[in-house]
Order: sequence, then structure tokens, then C-alpha cells
Amino acid sequence: MTSLERNIWIGSATLGAVVVGWLLGRATWVDAQAQKVVQTPTALPAIVDRKWGKRTSENERLQGFTIDDAALKEGALLGQRSLIFATSEDLAAFLKRAGDKVKVLNRIDALNALRIGFGDLTDLDGLLDGSEDMGYIFPAYTPNPSGGVVQADAKPLGNRLLEWLGLGEFDASLGKGVKIAILDTGVVPHPAYGDGVNNIFLIDGALDYADWNGHGTAAASLILGDNQQVPGAAPGAELSSWVVADRDGVSNSALIAQAIVAAADAGNQIISISMGSYGDSSLLRAAVEYAQSKNAILVISSGNDGYGQSAYPAAYSKDYQNVVPAVALDALNNHLLFSNQAQTNALSAPGWGVNAAYPGDQMVSFSGTSASAPIIAGSIAAVMSAQNCNAQQALAAIYKYTNEAGAAGYDPYTGAGAVNIGRILQKNTSGIYDAAAASHLITPPRTGVAANVQVNIQNQGTLTLTNVPVEVTTPSGTSILSVPSLGAGEVKSFTLSLPNATFANGASVSVSSSIKATDAVYKNNTRTTTYSPP
Repeated sequence: MTSLERNIWIGSATLGAVVVGWLLGRATWVDAQAQKVVQTPTALPAIVDRKWGKRTSENERLQGFTIDDAALKEGALLGQRSLIFATSEDLAAFLKRAGDKVKVLNRIDALNALRIGFGDLTDLDGLLDGSEDMGYIFPAYTPNPSGGVVQADAKPLGNRLLEWLGLGEFDASLGKGVKIAILDTGVVPHPAYGDGVNNIFLIDGALDYADWNGHGTAAASLILGDNQQVPGAAPGAELSSWVVADRDGVSNSALIAQAIVAAADAGNQIISISMGSYGDSSLLRAAVEYAQSKNAILVISSGNDGYGQSAYPAAYSKDYQNVVPAVALDALNNHLLFSNQAQTNALSAPGWGVNAAYPGDQMVSFSGTSASAPIIAGSIAAVMSAQNCNAQQALAAIYKYTNEAGAAGYDPYTGAGAVNIGRILQKNTSGIYDAAAASHLITPPRTGVAANVQVNIQNQGTLTLTNVPVEVTTPSGTSILSVPSLGAGEVKSFTLSLPNATFANGASVSVSSSIKATDAVYKNNTRTTTYSPP
């Protein structure tokens, strides 16, 4: 090993996959019985209460390594940088100048980019002519729920994904002809979807499936699952797996960038990513822009830290329309407290207690925005195949036909709303009467603002609704309201005052609404929401 190699430090950390809950053996695929058993099997990685970009182990100094304080300050990997050149000739000229003074760790020719390691930053600076775009390499991780920070009444989804998506029954053709790439820890063969997933390794991989992190397998099953216990959104899709994270769920921005470019070049119309970091990488940004030039849609988990912003690369949605942050809901379309917010382009999908596959022919209850992203990615593929359209057209249809899930209109907690494939497939079916008590937004009192609740009624059918009776019960009593007219897809909001005193001493406050009409989907006619102080 050369002195340069000794000085190049590639971070690693121990991180359990984002999977929690109960385990079923291959012979016990009976959901009604299984959900009564809650356990963490020895084969299931333990949850650790750590958050993206906050692990100190990545930036512990090596003995004698004291010259990369800039990376340390930014939370980036020490002794590494990305370099993006204007032309391939500029890249070649740099490599000729550099000789053995740097080590090339990754090379992305489509971006004229390198990820390099170095022993001395002064030596590196001497090799540059100022025309390069130099950036940091940030550690990235498969996320995990933030120490169980979720409302007490959060409803797990279990095996009801198809019902949640508005699909009446399993359809193996959904997603057929659509190519999806998943960037994760790898996908092992499983009874829930078979053995047809090809793994492309950008890191060294273990030969024994038992040594694989199950995060990628769980995510893939929410796209491909063709089993009653683990249904996927697009079982007919062609899925390829780009292995960018190790058995501890650790990756970095350069590996993700390399995989995005390769997946886009391979013709994947949709790329699903369930990992990230809080470092803004110029290399990763360039990869996202490249994927947009190839018309690829990137669906990316927003993160599980309860922050008011998404992690990267989901945070690039503010600049690129092809980036769709995934935010998490429970089975009743309530925002989950751990889910990061997303300011633009976001969609919502279940992220609490979702049945998923796991290595060893097992099944787990999968939680986090890591589950939401592949569900949304699979939904786009399902619409593409069912409507014979491209990814951009399918995404536009999904935005148009979302179910309201938070404040009326776009909001950073639930994005444009909850994905519903069924409404898209039935959009040309006339006469569907479906009034939904879609969402409640309870606002506690604060300085200058009295407590209130926004009650949102949505027409989720195709028939214009008239004189819809709505009964709302709050701590103040019961109000009888009426919606005079509501076109297909429209939302009517009512804002009702709540007594400030009911929030005193940390009390929980509940609001219920009920639509007093018989329609196509009776389950969405009632809703109860409880606000509990943080």
C-alpha cells in the first residue's frame, strides 16, 4: 500500500436497515395471524436512532491526517473531492498532470467527472487550473425512522397497498414494458417477486445473500410484489438494481451520481432512490440534471428526520422537475411526524408498517420514506402501462388525480397529495359519485392566531356533486355543513374555530367529519383526526 493509499480515507459506519416489525417464515404467509405477532428476528437488522449526515464516525480523523479541515467542517468525506471538467480533453489533461499524486475512485465520463482521493490538499490545488468545478463527497445512508417519533395513533398499512392505491384487484400487467432502476443495497430473489432482478454492483458485494442488507429487497418488493401478502404497485415492470450501499446501508454522493447516470443511460424511465444526505454535492446535482436530459423521472425519499427540508438528492426538486420527493403517510393518509418536508414536486405514499419482502424468504413491516419512494415509482410505471403514455405524462396524471391529504392544495408535509392509481384508470368512467372526507388540518393556538381546524371535502369521483351534507364534530359541538357544488377532483375547505382552552396542559384534541350520503367508496366518508402536542 502506498503512502497515498494510506492517507485516502473512505468513510464507513454501522447502520441498520430501515425495517421494523414482525417476521414471517416462508411457510406462514397468513396475514391475519401474523399481524398479532410483533418481534424483531435475529435476521432483521436492529434500528439505530441516528440520522442522515449526523454520524460522527465518518469524520473521525486518521492519525496524522490534519490537512482537510474544509471537508470536516462541511461533514464531507476527508481526503476526497469531485472534479467536473468542461471537456473530456480537460479531464485527460488533468490525469496526465496528476500522475500518482491522486487516486481515481470513480469516473463518470458522461459528466466529464472524477471522484478522487488525495493525501495532501496543497498537492491537489497545485494540479488544478481553476476551470474545474471542485466539490465535496458526502456520505449517504439508507434512512431509518427517527427513534419511533410518530404519532401514537398512526395506522400501519400491512398488505393493503392495492386497496390504498384505489385498485380493486391484483393486475400482473401493471408496469409492463416500463424500465425502473432502484439504487440501494441490492435485491435478492424472493417468493414475493421471483428471481428476475439483475444487480449491477458499484461496490464490492457479498456472495452470500444472508450477508446483504435487506433494505433494497424491501424497497423492490413494493414495486414488483405479486403476492397477496406483499403486493407491489407495478409487478409487470422490468426492475434493475444498482448496488450503491453496503451491508450497513452506507454509500456516498459520488456512487449515487454514478448510478443515476448509468441507469439513465441504460434507458430506465424511472429511478427510485431511498437514501440521501444533507450535503449539496455538485456532482450529484450534475447527475440529476443529466437524468433529466434523458427524460428519466427520479423518485427519492425525502428523509426521516422530521426536518423542514428534504435531504439530497430529493432537495433538488426545487431546480429540476424530474425530481419527485417522496413524503410518508400512514394508512389513513395522515402525515407521519418523522417524514421530512418537501417544498416542491412531492407526492405522498404509505410509510408506516407496510408489508415488504426481506432476505431469507422473510417478510417485514417496512417503515419510512424509503417505503414511500418505491410505491410512488411503481405507481408511475403502472399508469404508464395502463394508459400507454410516457413517464412525464404519467406523472402529470398522478399529480392531477391525487387524493387530498393535508392542507388544501400543495403543502410541504404531504406534497401534491396521496397517489391514487384507481382514479386515473377510472377518469373516463362517467357517473362515479364519491364524496370524501379527505383531510383535517388542526392548528393549535399561537400568538395572534386562534385555534382552528380546516376540514377538506374532495370529489374523488367523476360526477359533479351537489348539496353534499357534511357533519363535523369538534370540542365545540357538532356543525351541519353543506357543499353546494363540487366538480370532479375539486376540494371544498371549511375552517371552523376551536376553543383555545381545549389545548391547555398538553391535551389532545380530536375532530371528526362524516359525509351523510351513500356513494361509491363508503370508507372515505368518515374521518377522525387527533392532534397531540409534540
